[in-house]
Amino acid sequence: MEATIISEKLRGLRAEKRLSLEQMAEKLNIHRETFRKYENNPFIMDVGMFIEILEIYGVEANIFFENIMANSHKN
Repeated sequence: MEATIISEKLRGLRAEKRLSLEQMAEKLNIHRETFRKYENNPFIMDVGMFIEILEIYGVEANIFFENIMANSHKN
C-alpha cells in the first residue's frame, strides 16, 4: 500500500470536514508542520495518532483501509 494513496485519502477526509492543517494540529495538540508531515507521509506516525485522526474524521480504521483496498483493486 502506497503512502501517496493513504495521504490523498487523509487530505480528502480533512477537506470533507472543512478542517485546515492548523485546526487539525490544534485538535491533536501538535504543531501544524508535524501534522502536515503526518498527512504527507502517514507511515511516520504511530498507530495511535493515525486512529485519533480517523476518529476526528468520523471514520473507523477498518472501513478506511477497506475503501483504499477496494479502490486500488479497481485500477
